[in-house]
Amino acid sequence: MGCQFDIHHATVDGAEAWPVNLDLLKNYIGSIAIKDFYWEKVNKKWTIKDVPLGQGMVDFKKYFAQLKKMGFTKPISLHYEYPLGGANNGTSKLTMPKDDVIKAMQGDLVTLKGMLTESGLIS
Repeated sequence: MGCQFDIHHATVDGAEAWPVNLDLLKNYIGSIAIKDFYWEKVNKKWTIKDVPLGQGMVDFKKYFAQLKKMGFTKPISLHYEYPLGGANNGTSKLTMPKDDVIKAMQGDLVTLKGMLTESGLIS
């Protein structure tokens, strides 16, 4: 049994504290979740705006460097929580063309593979 370390929520909840949290949990991590966000002010209130991978404020370069240093070899789960015509919420009837949803998902996968390659986690 293990936990799933979610860098998106770790950044939301702890800003720059996530490296400490990652280090504390490293022996218990069974997988990691990958997604991105930025803070957006709506009606004078700060809210989370989920965005495609690499378009937000998660410091993936630092994150993947720390994972490499730890010798990380666990599964990676790429999450799609930004608006995708309902696909992001598990809806079976999309409000946007299916091809656009697939293209967005493929774009995130290409971005993730590029980040992992750049960090040396994959070749």
